[in-house]
Amino acid sequence: MDIVFRKNSQSVLIYLAIESDNDPFEHDVSLSYLNPLPIQAIVTDLEFAQVNYKMPGILTNKAKVLLVEKKYRTLLEQSSKIQIVGDTDYYHGWERNGKMQIREEGDYLKVYIYIKDTD
Repeated sequence: MDIVFRKNSQSVLIYLAIESDNDPFEHDVSLSYLNPLPIQAIVTDLEFAQVNYKMPGILTNKAKVLLVEKKYRTLLEQSSKIQIVGDTDYYHGWERNGKMQIREEGDYLKVYIYIKDTD
């Protein structure tokens, strides 16, 4: 699996953010993004039928699965947005009850990401 991971992986940028409370009475919070941290991941697309099954409640046509090493778990859980190098879109991890859903498979993690609809 390590040889396959090294040959097929590509760079993914993980953005962390710091919340600053602009107005404590209105609870107006703004995010300040830090410099991105690059990691290696195998990126695959999810088909529409798979999105409905694996990420219920998410309506998107650009969902992806990241296969990353287990050591990046806390970094992914704390991420504010994720960008695949060569892609202009920003992705977010699929969360349920405020916690990112990550599936462990041996020494690797499977993370489902999608583009949030801002409309």
